[in-house]
Amino acid sequence: MGNLFQDVRYGARVLSKSPGFALVSVLTLALGIGANTAIFSVVSAVLVRPLGYPEAERLVKVWEDESAAGLSSQATVAPGNYFDWKAQNQTLEGMAASEFRAFNLTGDGEPERVISNGVEANYFSLIGVRPAAGRDFLAEEDAPGGAKSVVLSHGLWQSRYGGDPGVLDKSILLNGEAYRVVGVMPAGFEFGGARLWVPLALTTEQLSDRNWHNLEVVARLKPGVTAEQADADIDAITARIAAAYPDAAPQMRAAVVPLRDELIGNARRPLAMLLGAVGLVLLIACANTAGMLLARAAARRREIAVRCALGAGRLRIVRQLLTESLLLGAAGGALGLLFALWSFAFLRQLVPAGMQAATELNLDAPVLLFTLGVSILASLGFGLAPALQASRADLNDALKSNTARTGFGGQRRLRDAFVVTQVALSLVLLVGAGLLVKTLSKLRGQYAELRPESVLTVRTQLSGGQYKEHARRTDFYERVLSRVRALPGVEAAGYTTAVPLAWKGGMNGLILEGKQPNPGLAWNAMHRQATPDYFRAIGMTVKEGRAFTDADNETGMLVAVINETMARLYWPGESVVGKRFKIAGPSGNSETHPWLTIVGVVADVRQMGADAPVKSEAYIPQRQAGSFPFHAPRDLVVRTSVEPLSLVSAVREAIREADPAQPVSNVRTMDELLGRETAQRRLGATLVLSFAALALLLAALGIYGVLAYFVTQHVPEIGVRLALGARPADILGLVLRRGMTLTLIGLALGLLAAYALTRLMAGLLFGVSATDPLTYAAVALVIAAVALAACLIPARRAMKIDPMEALRYE
Repeated sequence: MGNLFQDVRYGARVLSKSPGFALVSVLTLALGIGANTAIFSVVSAVLVRPLGYPEAERLVKVWEDESAAGLSSQATVAPGNYFDWKAQNQTLEGMAASEFRAFNLTGDGEPERVISNGVEANYFSLIGVRPAAGRDFLAEEDAPGGAKSVVLSHGLWQSRYGGDPGVLDKSILLNGEAYRVVGVMPAGFEFGGARLWVPLALTTEQLSDRNWHNLEVVARLKPGVTAEQADADIDAITARIAAAYPDAAPQMRAAVVPLRDELIGNARRPLAMLLGAVGLVLLIACANTAGMLLARAAARRREIAVRCALGAGRLRIVRQLLTESLLLGAAGGALGLLFALWSFAFLRQLVPAGMQAATELNLDAPVLLFTLGVSILASLGFGLAPALQASRADLNDALKSNTARTGFGGQRRLRDAFVVTQVALSLVLLVGAGLLVKTLSKLRGQYAELRPESVLTVRTQLSGGQYKEHARRTDFYERVLSRVRALPGVEAAGYTTAVPLAWKGGMNGLILEGKQPNPGLAWNAMHRQATPDYFRAIGMTVKEGRAFTDADNETGMLVAVINETMARLYWPGESVVGKRFKIAGPSGNSETHPWLTIVGVVADVRQMGADAPVKSEAYIPQRQAGSFPFHAPRDLVVRTSVEPLSLVSAVREAIREADPAQPVSNVRTMDELLGRETAQRRLGATLVLSFAALALLLAALGIYGVLAYFVTQHVPEIGVRLALGARPADILGLVLRRGMTLTLIGLALGLLAAYALTRLMAGLLFGVSATDPLTYAAVALVIAAVALAACLIPARRAMKIDPMEALRYE
């Protein structure tokens, strides 16, 4: 132990005499260790840390899997199917259903649109979370005609009611009806993203419905049962349902998904990619530090030789040098923790939306242990090779020389290897970053024709009570649109069910005139309603036929506009204008619905997600869509010739004039909506690009260090060359050849590594191949240019060496 303390004291004293070297080494390591700590903290919080529910590993979500019919593999559930699952399963301790709802909250302040869920009475107890104040729902409240009660989220309780405990047992107005507040949920509870909950209260007719797929189902596994066993159990029940009701459930299956997997969604692979990226950054930081340690060990050859001559063994020398490396690693780790802590506010964006309220990024025990482990491994990684190399000093040679020029063959090869490694790893990171940046450009570029920066979207979802009648809804839309169109700077305005990317549902069955679907498959299309001028307002191009006009009203021929995908899928190679189809209602019955005549085809726009496949879409004039109130327009779209957000106040006033009690929500530009859709990808690309830039900087510093040391070592040789008639250009070529040779070797190895590793990120790409040659070529040229710049500084210094001074160097 005494020897250890002696090594630590001596190492600290030696490092203090080289503050520049110590500072650069610590900063380099801090960036590598800090980046790893920061990303690991996110990975730990999202993938490892227990969810905030009792025995959360037993919680699952249960979905209908309709992928065989070309629909979603995680579709909402029909009530009739759900109650069969609930009655017949052998693997679940309990099940509870919820239904998405939204209310206009009025009567005690500004009108506000509030996202909510209708839930069964056992919903909160099944999850294992009780209200922080009051109670949850009683069984009699969860029944048709039961008392109207509501449970508030902690966030709504604070923002709307100031955390007043007196709100309990008071009534609030939801869609104009009084609901009594019976409870307030704890802070951080965000199951389903709702801000309040009301009883589900399904009617007897709804309980048997197998066509209206509107429920989300959460369940708790029985002790000892796995999600796979529950999936097989529910799937077997679903197969019996599909056999008994072939018209309602063609080829339907079920999917049981662990709650954590459900909340994580698609975040697992991007997080793994980021963890791999920061791992490469740390390797580059270690290689850079190891290169500096090798150069420093060469300068300390005489010191090490003296210690060996005085009796210090090779193991003793290695231990001393490793102690110095551990001191650097410890300082880098401590500073890296500060860097990680500083980055948490930014990195919270990496947490999936469904986990953000209950997930905190902090330096807990696993993160601290990870940082400690990384610091130790990094210290050994960058310190061991230089220590072993330095301990091989030739005593006679080292003691006779006052310079570091002797015996540098092995060290030179090792430093060269570190530089090659840095260049290769930098190329891998830069290629990955380039592919992600190109993906982001492709994702946003597909919406360029919409000119999203000139489109303002505003949500005014009408309540079912006041606006139950179709005529009243139509009157509201027309009053709002007439006022908005009159505003200065407005080019076009229209209403639709949902703008692209804002709502990823609304599928209905179809009947095509004169055609029959394949057995067991259903024809479907996304159902959207729109007012005249909507397509011009959103920027959709009419490819064939025409858009809606004011003549497409209650007295006109019933018409529809479809997208290119629907036309290509159902009428391949045909002109679709004049073709007819029917849309099935919520019950699946299409007999009472009229034929719709196609009058136009609009360009495809990805509605379901920036990288989701385009679905068939059918647009119906709002004035002709009285039998489909569920799809009634809610999103106002305004195309402007001025900054869209500058019209927000005027648009709000126009809506207030049409209905003073109508809440306005989701006020944002289409460009902002697209930004939110691609936010996770943009953040991932930004981080990887930042890591790659850091890696490239470290690689450039490594190249510069090697060449600067090379020039210092070869000053006499360069002096001799110059004295014998060598031109400065020859000296320039000598140094550049050495630096660029290392760079080219690194590029070759990096290209091979990138070709192998980027295939692992193919699932994160869109519109670009994992082996995109332009990206590879551009990255290689960038690295070569940066390396050339790093080579020029020591090369120019070599050109300016005075031959006489060089010959007296010894």
